[in-house]
Amino acid sequence: MKTIRSISALLLLTLAFAPGQLRPPFIPQEDKAVTDQQAASIFKTLRAVSFEAEEVAFPIYAGRQRVAYGVSIGGGRLLTKASEVVPQGGLFTTNGNDESLSCQVTGVYPDQDLAILEVPGLTAPAAKWATADELEEGAFLVAMRSDGEAQALGVLSVRERSLKAADQGFLGIQMDPREAGNGVAVMEVVPGSAAAEVGIASGDVITEVAGQKVTGFFELSTRLRRMRSGEEPEIVFKRGDRFLTVTPKLKGRPVEEGDSRRLQRMDQMSGSQSRVRADFGNVLQSDMELEARDAGMPVVDLQGRIVGMVIARAGRISTLILPGDDIAEVLKAKPDPFTPDAPPLARRRDDQLNDGRRARMQRELEMMRRMMENLQRELEKE
Repeated sequence: MKTIRSISALLLLTLAFAPGQLRPPFIPQEDKAVTDQQAASIFKTLRAVSFEAEEVAFPIYAGRQRVAYGVSIGGGRLLTKASEVVPQGGLFTTNGNDESLSCQVTGVYPDQDLAILEVPGLTAPAAKWATADELEEGAFLVAMRSDGEAQALGVLSVRERSLKAADQGFLGIQMDPREAGNGVAVMEVVPGSAAAEVGIASGDVITEVAGQKVTGFFELSTRLRRMRSGEEPEIVFKRGDRFLTVTPKLKGRPVEEGDSRRLQRMDQMSGSQSRVRADFGNVLQSDMELEARDAGMPVVDLQGRIVGMVIARAGRISTLILPGDDIAEVLKAKPDPFTPDAPPLARRRDDQLNDGRRARMQRELEMMRRMMENLQRELEKE
């Protein structure tokens, strides 16, 4: 199984890089025996805590292909990923007796890309959604199948955050991508942005954000992306020989930033991607390796609590999870009625992203125009 191989590899790496130890490139037989035993122990532990998830997880098929998973919410209904199942016909699931039960989409929650399936004859308890607030980065998470086995295991790589542009904190600077080791240089400041309002200017070097030193582009970019609109982080920057401190109030990001083409190619080569994999209001991110058809699986922690549901395979080792407490809150509201002739959810999301790309191109063109004007003025001075 892919998961067992992944865990064995993880355990081997732990052994190989333990302090004071060096391992040859091959795997000694005695180490292999130890790691196999450890992997078996891990899965035995998971089986002992997975009974709640096992009772509420159901595979969803279209024809002979599994297209997703669904989680029981009681009353003969399943909650699943809308964009993976809505375009399909002839949906059905199977119960514990391997009986086929037809599924009918009756409602959707477009903002979360969720769909409600009515399944006549399904008798299953409603999932007990646990809060994900207390999960720390590095916590182990497991995507569970209906047979009580783990489909994948990984760690929480990013805590709860919004992927919506309007929710993400936006400082409003273009950073120098070169790694300097002693801060990040500001190349351009977006007019009217939080950075502009507190006086950050081109040529300044940001050295500290929210009490933590920054040394390079990636570190600063990641730290800013994890902040939300409205936050007021203290930022220290160097201007000439002086260090200045400001507290900008971050605004919503005006556009959704896209991944590089190289990253997109790497992600596409490593497996299928979800039809909708961005712009969610609040998600957890894990490094567990799943496929698009695994969306809808319940996710548990090592105490067996159902802390969320897989909502998208977003990248090569990037799985997005809707937090359990957020799902419970969403289910308090009635879903939108499903109409087969409505535009597909994936198309609606694509339209939104295209609008964002056009806005980004306009902003970049305006920035280039200002740079050309500055260059022209410098040439005229000479």
